[in-house]
Amino acid sequence: MPDIVLNDFTYLDKYKEFVSRKEFWLAVSEQLTKDFNNEFSVKLDEETDLQGDHIAETFVKELEKELPTFTPRLSEILYRIDVPEAQVTSLKNVPDDIYYRCLSEMIMKRIILKVAIRKMYSDKKD
Repeated sequence: MPDIVLNDFTYLDKYKEFVSRKEFWLAVSEQLTKDFNNEFSVKLDEETDLQGDHIAETFVKELEKELPTFTPRLSEILYRIDVPEAQVTSLKNVPDDIYYRCLSEMIMKRIILKVAIRKMYSDKKD
């Protein structure tokens, strides 16, 4: 089984200075769209709760729903996002519903890390 625990967003605790900010989640959304070559995006509006577990779960659910449509190019997308191949391989014999959920969570974890690192370094420059 993969390194990921389904529905466990405790990794967000490491980024608590960012996950409570609307700008952070907008940057996550932008990064996701970019990594999917503008073929996937999560629609966020002013009424969306843009904080922590709730918004991370929203992204994961949207990814889980849409990932099957990207199957022919999924390995290319995962490479671009930099999801470790060993993690993806660990899903080899997992049923589709769990497979796409795990992939979605792996993608979100990686995108959040990318955006958080970028924010940390850009904040230090200011």
